[in-house]
Amino acid sequence: GSGGFRKRKHDNFPHGQRREEKENVNPSSALMTSFKSFQLELDTRHDKYERLVKLSRDITIESKRTIFLLHRFASAPNGEEILNESEVKLDAVRRKIKQVAQELIGEDMYQFHRAISPG
Repeated sequence: GSGGFRKRKHDNFPHGQRREEKENVNPSSALMTSFKSFQLELDTRHDKYERLVKLSRDITIESKRTIFLLHRFASAPNGEEILNESEVKLDAVRRKIKQVAQELIGEDMYQFHRAISPG
């Protein structure tokens, strides 16, 4: 070139014509229907991933609370009460783990393995 600015592909079209092309897209076309179904699938997968992250965090938090509660068992005079409370907390952890398992029914677990922390 002569050192001038390069002409871009879209410079050949008037600005109004590009806008009209967007408005002429048929929302019921096969392509748009496919994109809508992909959008729904991705949104559903993302929502499931977020639910699994939250459940994993809840499991970690409740597990740590139970562990710290059991650390007090040796020095506490009311050991039976602490054991009962820890059993209730462990039941909550078990319910959360069951929720994780139910979320993964029929899914490829490896798509969601990063959502579940090993902690």
